[in-house]
Amino acid sequence: MFQSLQFDKVVIVGVGLLGGSLARDINRLNLAKTVVGVCRSEKTAKAAISERIVDQVQNLAEACNNADLIVLATPMQAMVPVLIDLAPHIGSQTILTDVGSVKTDLYSQIKHHVPELLSRFVFAHPIAGGEDSGVLASKSGLFQDKHVIITDTEEAPSSICGIVAQLWQALGARVLHMSLFEHDSIFAKTSHLPHVIAFSLVNFLSAQQDKERLFDLAAAGFYDFTRIASSDAEMWRDICITNKEQVLLALDGFKQQIDQIREDVAKADQAAILQYFGKAKQARDQGLLKKVERQAKNTIY
Repeated sequence: MFQSLQFDKVVIVGVGLLGGSLARDINRLNLAKTVVGVCRSEKTAKAAISERIVDQVQNLAEACNNADLIVLATPMQAMVPVLIDLAPHIGSQTILTDVGSVKTDLYSQIKHHVPELLSRFVFAHPIAGGEDSGVLASKSGLFQDKHVIITDTEEAPSSICGIVAQLWQALGARVLHMSLFEHDSIFAKTSHLPHVIAFSLVNFLSAQQDKERLFDLAAAGFYDFTRIASSDAEMWRDICITNKEQVLLALDGFKQQIDQIREDVAKADQAAILQYFGKAKQARDQGLLKKVERQAKNTIY
């Protein structure tokens, strides 16, 4: 198996931004004797080998053979079909984990289709990434000083959760534990909603007759704000579908805010508008300050 957190064989299913970055770091830090990639396309497979991101590329059944750890780094809706396919091929000691952004739906789907895998599955979510996607967007050190959320379940023993936590800590990440529901609720508001808003704003502008002029004259703030609208569309479609209830709640809450500021602008209520904007500025500044203070406190010199 492994000693002192060195695996014999780690399998990354989906060698894209997150999966590729994870493979790079595992190799760089010598945390596994062999890192195997399972790729959806021949182009990705060739790039993963030529860039030395993985040691080998194998099909799913072959890759599962004697694997210590299998990491699912596919779009959310592809994970359970992959698990169904690999279930007959994995050994009794193989640990399974993921890097997905939604947990409750994934847990429910696994419990329905392959419940026998829950006792070896550790639900994990690295809060890292970017608007670029694909294997060539991957990079070493992506997870340094980033949070990784592990959502504990009653089926998975603390021993294997601890192994996955140690892996992320070895990569420089800060591991937090929370429930499936809390995870999905938090990231629907802080990650999924902002992406939907960015996509919507870009679509609003692109639907205008003078869209070319609008995009040409848009200031840097617009492109900063909408940077995440360049993110992988398939991945974010899957996130919205698999975290539908929490995303809808977040959208409804945001709509209330839009309705409020629209009413204030319609009334030309200067005091209300000033208060609305000032309240947001204060909240963001305080939140950012606390974030910087926490990072400084956790930095080791």
